[in-house]
Amino acid sequence: VLFRSVYYPGASVLHRLQARTKLLALLWFFLVLAVANHRVGHLAPPLAVTALAIAAVHVSGVPPSHLWRRVRFLWFIPGSVFAWVLLFPTGNPIFTLDSIVLTDDGLWEFVAFSVILVVLYVLATVLTMTTTPVALVEGLTLLLGPLRRVKLPVDDFALMTLLALRFIPTLVDEVDHLILAQTARGADLGRGSLGDRLKSLAALFVPLIRAVLRRAGELATALEARGYATDGPATLLHETRLGWLDVGVLAAIVVVTGGALAV
Repeated sequence: VLFRSVYYPGASVLHRLQARTKLLALLWFFLVLAVANHRVGHLAPPLAVTALAIAAVHVSGVPPSHLWRRVRFLWFIPGSVFAWVLLFPTGNPIFTLDSIVLTDDGLWEFVAFSVILVVLYVLATVLTMTTTPVALVEGLTLLLGPLRRVKLPVDDFALMTLLALRFIPTLVDEVDHLILAQTARGADLGRGSLGDRLKSLAALFVPLIRAVLRRAGELATALEARGYATDGPATLLHETRLGWLDVGVLAAIVVVTGGALAV
């Protein structure tokens, strides 16, 4: 479910932004949260980034149910962090209940870590759901373009990224087919002891690797037959010059988060 139908077609503001605009915004959010994390009790930046993430979800046009199916598995992470700070308290106590002690440093670690992980993951998910894989790779290629001067294979990296994004749903389907095939042969992957389940899963490993290698060979043959080469920059299909919308969105993000850091 996490990787099926990653791109959600639409005509929202986020859909109209250039891919590199969204990548730069995501990088900026990470830097802001990383800086704010070193200032204990500085809640303005996490609140600002969280508010911008909620606004991005709202204007993206992606149904909340579709987004929830891709982020719901993160619910246990804030709970685990909160349990950790209660079990191993550091700092000055601000709440005590029997043997449970909540400290100021522990509360800050919980807030900072949860916001950094959950909010950034939500923003990254919104990015992939409002950007086609080809546009995303084009934007990444343009941002990494200066690295060509130091002889780094930017175009090869872009191709590998595009193929990885493209074949994630294919591999998920392949696993589903293998599970159905094993189930039809009498295998029960959901019952038995832990050892039995591991043996059942191991039976899927060999055919899955064979299927991956087969598809990789077919893809390599197809690329060679079409004369594909990465000797120079590829022609861009989606990415164009940054427009006023891109500049305005980036400026608004910098102003809001920069102001939060300065508070």
